[in-house]
Amino acid sequence: MSKPSSKQLNERAQHLLKTLVEQYIEDGHPVGSKSLVNAAKIDVSPATIRNVMASLEDMGFVESPHTSAGRVPTVQGYRFFVDSLISTQNLDPARIQNFEIQLDEQQDTQSLIAGVSEYLSGLTSLAGIVTLPSI
Repeated sequence: MSKPSSKQLNERAQHLLKTLVEQYIEDGHPVGSKSLVNAAKIDVSPATIRNVMASLEDMGFVESPHTSAGRVPTVQGYRFFVDSLISTQNLDPARIQNFEIQLDEQQDTQSLIAGVSEYLSGLTSLAGIVTLPSI
């Protein structure tokens, strides 16, 4: 069985999969069709969403933990999200300059690690953990 590609998923299915993964990452709960309609900001019925979700489930991108639950992404769904759907943006030059100033290479290792962790946490609004590789 070949891996599904972005060409096999129409634009609506890709948008809904992206929204589902983002919602699931944000709150860690299965995503139902009604909340997916609201999060995706598209004008379709929950029944249409359920049909698209059924197709995504058949392709192995999402699964339902139990009958009455919403859907969660599978490993294949996450992989497709990372490879095809995730959008990134470059940091603006002022942020890069601030980063370079904040992380002066003259600092001791522990201060540098703490600074990088704090910077990443502030940038992503997530917990930041930085470690050094073992030698």
